[in-house]
Amino acid sequence: MTTTTFNAPAASLFGSLRQAFSALLGAAPKALSRAQEAAEVREMARRLQATDPGFAADLYAAADRHEVSGR
Repeated sequence: MTTTTFNAPAASLFGSLRQAFSALLGAAPKALSRAQEAAEVREMARRLQATDPGFAADLYAAADRHEVSGR
């Protein structure tokens, strides 16, 4: 796999998660830096660690890729 293969799904995941949570909270989406987006996903992973460690690990990995990719 190439880096591009990982970046497109990760970017899509972050956008989808942010839109879903914004819709639930009724807040307009705000522009976040990549580091802020990654921090939010890491916080979600931390909350899920006890109930779904595999998914939490995937979220941590996706946050790392998203933050490092810089696209």
